[in-house]
Amino acid sequence: MNIDEVVQLKKSLAKAISEEKTSAILGIMKQFNDDVVATKELLKKTDIGVFIGKQRSHPNADIARLAKDIVKKWKTAVQQSDPSKSIYSPKTNSDTVKVDDGGFVKPQPIDRSSIKIKRENSQGEISTPSPSLAKLENSFSENSSPSPSTPKLENDRVINNKGDRSFKKDNVGYSTGDSTRDKCIELLYDSLAFDSNNGIDIILNRAKKIEQIVLDQFDGEPEKQYRDKLRGMISNLKDKKNPGLRKGVVSGDITVQKFCVMTKEEMASEEKKARDREIQQANLFKARGAGPTQAETNMFRCGKCGERKTTYFQMQTRSADEPMTTFVTCIVCNNRWKFC
Repeated sequence: MNIDEVVQLKKSLAKAISEEKTSAILGIMKQFNDDVVATKELLKKTDIGVFIGKQRSHPNADIARLAKDIVKKWKTAVQQSDPSKSIYSPKTNSDTVKVDDGGFVKPQPIDRSSIKIKRENSQGEISTPSPSLAKLENSFSENSSPSPSTPKLENDRVINNKGDRSFKKDNVGYSTGDSTRDKCIELLYDSLAFDSNNGIDIILNRAKKIEQIVLDQFDGEPEKQYRDKLRGMISNLKDKKNPGLRKGVVSGDITVQKFCVMTKEEMASEEKKARDREIQQANLFKARGAGPTQAETNMFRCGKCGERKTTYFQMQTRSADEPMTTFVTCIVCNNRWKFC
């Protein structure tokens, strides 16, 4: 497969990813795996290595696994086709080792004195790499995981999990041509990404879809109502006490269609919902309206302290054909309960 064919197939893959067509994505990636003979020139001119590498963090396990297999296969092919590119070059002036995998270059610090180069001499003897170098090579395997002090890699960018990701820091390149819409998408991205380990494409896709749905709700005009609604949604997404909403939208557990019609009460964190229920319950006990005056009685036993010194009042909290609700307060321990 030549460079032009690879470029065309790459465009087809990008379209399938944007439309979230899993079967089409797998089919195209299998073509890359079976038909493409990776060379350094091909990977450099088409940038297909980086593009496929980004799919290693795809939410679909089959797509992510196939992407890892392709990257590993191409890496091996490039290294075999260019034996002059050794893993370690004695001419380097820095204390870092770079592994050239045809488009996936990741520097790692290493102790040069502990390195044994894998090289065949004139007698046919082969030395083995040191454990530290072997560990470096294994860092590209799909089973490796970052150490607690090592930043995590997503979409070939470093994500350090410290709540400082943003549209600008992730170097996201996207524009609709409308400055108002672009700013709203940027703010949506910031609110979804700041504490996320998900890939850039996934978060950008969510932000674009949310903005488009809200725009359509207001007849395609980014006016005041459009901005006010997005401002409220962004505020709820950025709430550090409400990570469940943010993670739900990014992961897809909460679809963007559902999120765009949720009320501010539905978006609230579980903690805030519980607090609102407590306030509502307290207000019911405090409300009097036109109901009868609160009376003291020994008809009710407190379930908390066991005493019978209580006051009560009744209110019509449901429809008129339903019985009234009785609200009881213990005078001794201030315990409150209700029944119908």
